[in-house]
Amino acid sequence: MSASTATTGLPLWPPWPTNTAAEPAPPPASAGTYPITGIQQDIGADGSTPLRQEIDAWAADLSNFTQLSLFLLALSYFEALDTQDKLGYFQIAGIHGQPLVPWDEQTESQSAGFGYCTHGSILFPCWHRPYVLLVEQRLYEIMIQVVIPYFPPEEQGDLIEQAKAWRLPYWDWAAKKNNSQNPQEPVNYNVPWIVRLETIPVLTPAGVWPITNPLYTFRTPEPMGKYGITASGGAPFDLAKATSRCPLPDTPRTHDEWVNGYQDNDQVVINLRATQWYESSSKHQYTDSLGEAVYRLFSQNYFSSYDAFATTAYTRTLKNPPDYLSCEDIHNNVHNWVGGAGLGNNDGGHMCDIAVAAFDPIFWLHHCNIDRQFAIWQTLNDKSWFDDSDEQLPDRDGNWSTPPGTVVTPQTPLAPFHYDANGSTYNSDLIRGWIKLGYSYPELQPWLIGSKYDNKAQYLEDVRKQVKDLYSDPVSNGELYKLPSSKLSQDIPDYIVNVRYERFALGGQSFTIHFFLEGHKVGQIYNFVASSRAVGGPEGCANCQSQETRKALSKGQIHLTSHLFRRFAAEDKKQKSSFPTYYHSPDVVEAYLTEHLSWKISVTRGVQVGPEAIGGLRVSVARGAATHYKGRSKLAQYGGYQILHDITHGKPGGHLRDDNEL
Repeated sequence: MSASTATTGLPLWPPWPTNTAAEPAPPPASAGTYPITGIQQDIGADGSTPLRQEIDAWAADLSNFTQLSLFLLALSYFEALDTQDKLGYFQIAGIHGQPLVPWDEQTESQSAGFGYCTHGSILFPCWHRPYVLLVEQRLYEIMIQVVIPYFPPEEQGDLIEQAKAWRLPYWDWAAKKNNSQNPQEPVNYNVPWIVRLETIPVLTPAGVWPITNPLYTFRTPEPMGKYGITASGGAPFDLAKATSRCPLPDTPRTHDEWVNGYQDNDQVVINLRATQWYESSSKHQYTDSLGEAVYRLFSQNYFSSYDAFATTAYTRTLKNPPDYLSCEDIHNNVHNWVGGAGLGNNDGGHMCDIAVAAFDPIFWLHHCNIDRQFAIWQTLNDKSWFDDSDEQLPDRDGNWSTPPGTVVTPQTPLAPFHYDANGSTYNSDLIRGWIKLGYSYPELQPWLIGSKYDNKAQYLEDVRKQVKDLYSDPVSNGELYKLPSSKLSQDIPDYIVNVRYERFALGGQSFTIHFFLEGHKVGQIYNFVASSRAVGGPEGCANCQSQETRKALSKGQIHLTSHLFRRFAAEDKKQKSSFPTYYHSPDVVEAYLTEHLSWKISVTRGVQVGPEAIGGLRVSVARGAATHYKGRSKLAQYGGYQILHDITHGKPGGHLRDDNEL
């Protein structure tokens, strides 16, 4: 069995060369379209499935070392397959955007310039579910068909059982608990330690050997422009031979780093923690708007409908100010924090751009977590869907398979994902239940009803408890109020900033809207959008540009409560007044916001553009009431919001006093 040697001088396994596999993966047994069924192995008679697990905790557990090794070896092989192999990493990652070619079907683009992915659409969480499932299934097949046969026959039986029990791990970037190997690390917002390593030891037929870590970056033999990838937003993705996170601008000094991949994972951590304004002196480090936003996703009746939860698409049917938040909105920011565009002197790595985001291996850990959030929300809101015609929205952008303006329903095909060899395509109804697809998550084990849980109500109570333990901060879990044992809840004012903007305001270039209090950043909205000029020659794609004229609007939200609470708690202590008196004085807080709330907009490398450049921009502040419960299994409840027109009136892009829209 041959081995290769890296530039570090370390002996490496496996025997296939990096990014040029010695042999293609075996094709699926059936002809026709590739059936995506999930891993239908290790399924219990009670309906139990193996769990997708949090990657830091899972990888740090030595009992999972064999599974971890199979995963990394399979991913290494997957990435090494030829770029033209339909079932290889490059072609599957390309489904998300570039290269703009059909995958597993004979078709032409319905919206040239866009890949298959659904962003700014009610289908956003549904479409990504079979996409992640496809990658999980391919890795399992490679474990069984390619990796395990390299091992001695007497070891293969146990390895097959390990593979059957494996599922793709997720990266929980919002959890407040510390899963890091370093106990000195802050409790929140870190890049998984396993992603940071350039080489990593795994179990091989020759013993434990280090391999080039396939989670660190994805590499191609030649510049990606050779395979249909173009430059975008000033970033030379066409020249890159490896993916990057938070790269420096492409200059003569940094050109080789850009071409060969540049991973500034420390900067990613800084980005994730960027709005951590006040530090807590208590045993609980203050967690900021990322964790709080996720907590709100799952709180009691935060959204008025499924579409408000699912998508950044703005419609005039939004019912309440909280509806500006969405799972997709939070997802967009994480893409930006990992890639780095508009966050200082960075070009913006692959995760910042829809066309190339899926090439970065961290994409799959991120989207596995988005699917988990979707599944948790479904569990807590199991009657909410978009099967009512009043809840169905037009997909203004369209994508490769959906013409622009199509009103999507739960039966709209989630192309190009097929569940059989006959070309039958998944739709949202077919993927609504994730457990039948062969996996679940640690919080979601309904088969334990009747054993661990007496009934469904007790099960849901435990799901809520786990959500609260993971995401509530000292404000939202009531710790800062020092509630007496006799008091079960606390009502406090809640302040949110809502933002509406034209998705294609800058011709399809992504941009970030940053928000500040007294010059301190307290949140951001990232417009994660594909360039309409990715194809079609120097004038761009006429069809894509016509979509811009429809002025599709998107929405986002940031939360000020925790920042304001800390700010006025500090003021109260200076004045030796009862805690927190000033925060409960609306006139004081709103005068402060009027004076100190500001925003700016940046594109690549932190270059700023004026608010007037963003068509449809409207920033509003709303005040409501939040009820926070002392009990560990009762999530917060928000309501009674009113728009505070005076705070933003007269500011560029601000909500005006006479604006009656939500």
